[in-house]
Amino acid sequence: MMSQMRRGKVTIFSSCVRFSVGIKYETMINFFRKIRKKMADDHKPVKYIRYAVGEILLVVIGILIALQINNWNQDRKDRAVEIKYLKNLKRDLKNDSIALLEIQSHRMNTVRAVKSLLKIAASNDIEDIIKVDSLYWAIGIWWEFIPNDNTFQELISSGKLNIIKNEQIKDYLLKLSKDNEQIVVDRNHMRREYDQYLYDQMVPMISFLETKDPHQMKDSWENWFYSNKAVIHKNKEHLASQYRKLLNNNTFINGLALAGGNNQYLINQYDQMLLEISTLIALINDDL
Repeated sequence: MMSQMRRGKVTIFSSCVRFSVGIKYETMINFFRKIRKKMADDHKPVKYIRYAVGEILLVVIGILIALQINNWNQDRKDRAVEIKYLKNLKRDLKNDSIALLEIQSHRMNTVRAVKSLLKIAASNDIEDIIKVDSLYWAIGIWWEFIPNDNTFQELISSGKLNIIKNEQIKDYLLKLSKDNEQIVVDRNHMRREYDQYLYDQMVPMISFLETKDPHQMKDSWENWFYSNKAVIHKNKEHLASQYRKLLNNNTFINGLALAGGNNQYLINQYDQMLLEISTLIALINDDL
């Protein structure tokens, strides 16, 4: 409401200036016409020329003032739009930071689980089936970071990116977008390896109903992935045989090693993105 009132005041002021200038033009023109006639009658052309030049200068100055007011008005409107986009970008970036830290934490857990499961495979100690099963699912659950870039995409699709005047902010936005595109490419490659070397190897070997209770699988997604200790204990011997066979599968073991390395790579990439986001938020704060 207040901004509307201010816009109204500026518009009224601008209109008044133009109206005032218009009156001045008409008054001055009439005044100089009288002088011109008198000068012509008095045969004083030099003085008439001086007054005519002065009249022209007044007209030019008036036009320049009106143009300057219009330019100032447009700059003020553009800045208001820019501030709105900057605030929205800052909000999106803060949400991305939170999401990145969460996904990074999951991938760190995956790396730790890979190391533990590889040690178990090397020792051939499959006695703690609950631990082995839990480690597999800690590795097998798939996590993805999806950026909250609605504001940036709106700027790109509408062709309004140049409304952001700070070149550093634009550069970091574009770099962040490019970095995430590369991460998506790498992550998709990693997902194919998960499918081929982990999921496809595990599914035929481990009996789902020997690790989980179907009666507990309700609305919570965790019940579908995390195993039931009582069920595992009941089927311990058979599961030990299944997991021993899985951990002697070279394809699966190689898949574990690839999963550990790829997850560590993404963790490092997330660190870089978090640094860029932090720098970008600081630049936006300075610009607001």
